[in-house]
Amino acid sequence: MTADFTPGLFPFAIRSSDTDFADQLHLSSLFALMQEAAYQHAEQIGIGASALDPADLTWLLSKVSVRLDRLPRWGEPIWIRTWSRGVKKLLFLRDYQLLAGSPDAPPIGRATSEWLVARQSDHRPQRPEVVLGPAGLQGVALEIPETFDFACGKIDPAPDRDVANAPEPLLIKFADFSEIDRNHHVNNTHYVAWSMDAAYAYFQNGPGQLSGSAPRPLDLAAIDIQYLSEIRPGERTYLTVHADPQQPDGVLLVEGSRADQKSTAFRARLSFRQT
Repeated sequence: MTADFTPGLFPFAIRSSDTDFADQLHLSSLFALMQEAAYQHAEQIGIGASALDPADLTWLLSKVSVRLDRLPRWGEPIWIRTWSRGVKKLLFLRDYQLLAGSPDAPPIGRATSEWLVARQSDHRPQRPEVVLGPAGLQGVALEIPETFDFACGKIDPAPDRDVANAPEPLLIKFADFSEIDRNHHVNNTHYVAWSMDAAYAYFQNGPGQLSGSAPRPLDLAAIDIQYLSEIRPGERTYLTVHADPQQPDGVLLVEGSRADQKSTAFRARLSFRQT
């Protein structure tokens, strides 16, 4: 298999069911559109599901970093531009731009991501050569543009957090039928939805409660999320929220732990604008 690093540009319509009570796009819906754009572009360049499925291979998302000027709104036409930046060790790098109003408009959002190719049968990571071949690896152009001047970083655990003696969870989520995708685990978009649910609960009802009781939308500026282990059908996930005193106000760390609270399934660092 070989890959072409020409960007793809994909239009999307924002449906009312994709938005929150303030008519702005749910962050999890944005991740769903990014996932769809990535899948479509992978098909275009010869490394999509139609090529991987017969080889017992699948894509698994490892990390994502998103920076937003704003989220688009219900009825606003948007486009997602995405391109592959080749490979780094076992990781495939993919970047995105979010465009609103016109495909020629300046981006209102940007993202970078890291993916693994794994066997469908057991989800063991595979070396990139099984997808691109040795010649494809040599063809990665150094001049491919990068969205950011940083890579998706590792998210450290909350300070002074002892997983074995974890605090009471703010929310408990269940891996029900509607959360499970074609890889037979919770889809990456639901981790994002759970993180936003936890952040909202923190601001509205928890230690970070805002003044006043009226519901208010969350003005997200950035998210970094790291997928550490799969959540399988029927499993419970405990969500805890931590405000790091060493970080500016509005920066939260959401951790999703397995029901035994002895291992972490994901971590997300979210930065909200204060209004």
